[in-house]
Amino acid sequence: MPMPVDELRTLMAVALAGLLLLLRLDAPRFSAAEYDVEAPDDAIGGLATRAAWPGLAIVLAVGIALLLPAGPAAVGLGRATLLSFPTLAWAIIGSAIGVAAVLGVAWLRERTWPPRLRPREAGPRLAFDAVATAIVDELTFRGVLLGLLLLAGVPPTFAFLVQLVLYGLATRLGRSTATLGLLVEALCLGALTGALALATGGVVAPLVAHAVIRFAALDVAAAPAPLLPRGFL
Repeated sequence: MPMPVDELRTLMAVALAGLLLLLRLDAPRFSAAEYDVEAPDDAIGGLATRAAWPGLAIVLAVGIALLLPAGPAAVGLGRATLLSFPTLAWAIIGSAIGVAAVLGVAWLRERTWPPRLRPREAGPRLAFDAVATAIVDELTFRGVLLGLLLLAGVPPTFAFLVQLVLYGLATRLGRSTATLGLLVEALCLGALTGALALATGGVVAPLVAHAVIRFAALDVAAAPAPLLPRGFL
């Protein structure tokens, strides 16, 4: 008996979602994990291959949005949420909260103001890494994963917690230099952007806030000291 078309499309979308998650875990191979200093032996480098990482994420997310019978809105890519006043307002609010937290932590760590920034010539690379990581993370976790959970009837609070835990695990597994401090940072960022996704029903506000916050965090010159030895957690 042939499988119903809508069921087949949903299964194909779920399969693409699995590929999207694997793409996030494979960030070091694209030399695209901004905290990594130990790339694997089979890593591929260069601007084109680093740009392919978010590019592939966009292609997979769009494919999922087009396959789902519920449409693009189910994974946060609905037209109504892309360019709207609430989306813009929440993006600004989320960015402000995150940047304030980054600056506050920088001051507590160094006790100097203003915080030291990285050399100006590093700006383009930092901006690229921030935007690329924001695209992949938000499409994967606050778009596709959160959207599929809600579409399956999972309560919003539980869906929020599932995406948050998986995001923390994925970002830790995708970094060769992960520490407990960076795991806490990922969880805080995932909680903020997850709340923005639920508030706006889309991925634009969390994506913008994520990119702004990550750029601010990367631009602070002194890296945070690990809270625990690297092999501890």
